[in-house]
Amino acid sequence: MTTRSSANDLFQDWSSNKGNIKAQLVLLSFRLAQRLRATKHWRRNPLVIGYGVVYRVVVEWILGIEIPWKTRIGSGLVLYHGIGLVINDSAVIGSGVTLRHNVTIGTKVNDGPAPRIGDNVTFGCGATILGDIEVGEGAVIGAGAVVTKDVPPGAVAVGNPARIRIPAQEETDAHPAVAVGTGRNPT
Repeated sequence: MTTRSSANDLFQDWSSNKGNIKAQLVLLSFRLAQRLRATKHWRRNPLVIGYGVVYRVVVEWILGIEIPWKTRIGSGLVLYHGIGLVINDSAVIGSGVTLRHNVTIGTKVNDGPAPRIGDNVTFGCGATILGDIEVGEGAVIGAGAVVTKDVPPGAVAVGNPARIRIPAQEETDAHPAVAVGTGRNPT
């Protein structure tokens, strides 16, 4: 899982959100904030601090998307209906992750450990992921799920509290869309 911000991340974010100008602008702002924060002596640079304030006011307060600029996020992040999104600044999110509206990725207690999300994980709307847990690569978190325990790679987490389902291999081969939790037959 690569989480270092680069120009490549920006281009992958942009193309992953093709046609979604709000998501593209939010992620452009986020990647720029990350780059500025990575500069030497950023805490003493009034331009960086100024950008951080503007970023926070516009992205978090006006647009309702809390992605702190120190959060480590891999490339190709997809934001659908980005409103009500809350991500803890110590969370780690892999590449190719899809987040829908009202997703919360946070801690159980103040300053507690945050989740680590693998690559290519998909979150349904209203999903809540809390605590020192790991969500494995290719997992699907269903709409409204409340996850407080590890989710293995390729598994589906649904419900409150979340129940973990691991699709059978035959199910995955026969109907890949059903196996990843979309509920639709791909044919």
